[in-house]
Amino acid sequence: MYVAELDRPWLETPFLFQGFYIRDEDEIREIREHCKQVHVTSESLPDDFEPVQKVVSEKDVNEAVDTHRATLQAQFQRESGDPASVEQTNVVYKDSTTLKAEMSTAGRVHTQVATAVEGVMKNLKRTGSLGIDQLESAVTPMVDSVLRNPAALACLVRMQKKDQYLYNHSLASAVWASILGRQIGLARDDLDVIALGALLLDVGKTLVPDAILTKPESLSDKELEFMRRHVEFGLKILDKSGGVDPRVRDMVAHHHERYNGTGYPAGLKGNDIPVFGRIAGIVDAYDAMITPRPYAKLQSSYDAIRRLRVLADVEFQAEIVDQFTKAIGAFPTGTLVELNTGQIGIVTKQNRIRRLRPEIMVIIDSDKQLLDDFQLLDLNEEKVSPDGAVSLWIERGLAPGEYGIDPTEFYLN
Repeated sequence: MYVAELDRPWLETPFLFQGFYIRDEDEIREIREHCKQVHVTSESLPDDFEPVQKVVSEKDVNEAVDTHRATLQAQFQRESGDPASVEQTNVVYKDSTTLKAEMSTAGRVHTQVATAVEGVMKNLKRTGSLGIDQLESAVTPMVDSVLRNPAALACLVRMQKKDQYLYNHSLASAVWASILGRQIGLARDDLDVIALGALLLDVGKTLVPDAILTKPESLSDKELEFMRRHVEFGLKILDKSGGVDPRVRDMVAHHHERYNGTGYPAGLKGNDIPVFGRIAGIVDAYDAMITPRPYAKLQSSYDAIRRLRVLADVEFQAEIVDQFTKAIGAFPTGTLVELNTGQIGIVTKQNRIRRLRPEIMVIIDSDKQLLDDFQLLDLNEEKVSPDGAVSLWIERGLAPGEYGIDPTEFYLN
């Protein structure tokens, strides 16, 4: 069934999407938690349907996003002692290149940052010395790429190798943090800080035995206690290095704190957690959800975003979750999706309001055969399949690499 209207504003629920199809019992339970009644149809929303309440407009969404953005900017300003930084924390960034144009440069940047992170971490294990200067140099071109077009690096980190979780998680977290900082409107220098802090979130894990890091089963209580000490280890590494921006230290110290006080190591709550630490917690959690790990099931980006929205103002600050949702998207550009017809496509452009109805390029038919001629579909306008037989919608998001597809190839060629 298609949920066409709720009995409360869409922006007050985890469903920050203008209409969606029910896929499983979990979504029914989720609706029950937030609504007493909803309007459903067995097909896509009729043209003549008149909702009980006003449908969320682009103006409504923009106003809500701007309000949350202003709240976060005010928090950044209160925590900054630099008046110049306060004046700059309201930047509106716009894409300056197309995704295809940025992919080649982003590919080189991704390789450079990955090499730097791996080299620095391995040297840290050998010598106990953190090459912070190398990481600072690597961060600058990465942030430059995100500012030009954030979708390029986002696409690449989703496709990166999964056999070196520590290094790749650090790189990906830095990309997500940069994209979120860009959305909030942080000054350029602050973006460098937030990217560097995200790179170093798990630096303390270099002192955790591999047997614990790679254990395929759940950790014992003793192992879990030791694993959680990676925050303590990371802070000691930073303090030994010296000259580290205090906000970087905040990110390492607080990325496992939670808004409701259930996190660790200090059990901080609400705004007692520095705003850079709150951002670190969200990007760390998001990337962990969308990355395969021995002890946790991989989630699609859509399901990970939905989970963050359920946890808004529970484990994570709602304003940051909203900004992250806006920055990343339900089905980010470059992700693989499967339609209800069985066809497979790549998201080529997001729909800012109806976020479950992006533009996609269909590349595999319903028999799972690669098409000779790819077909571009705008699901916001496409009410029926090309043969006119059935309504089209996204059935599920797919993990990067499914069906042997590397989405980056379609932008590099």
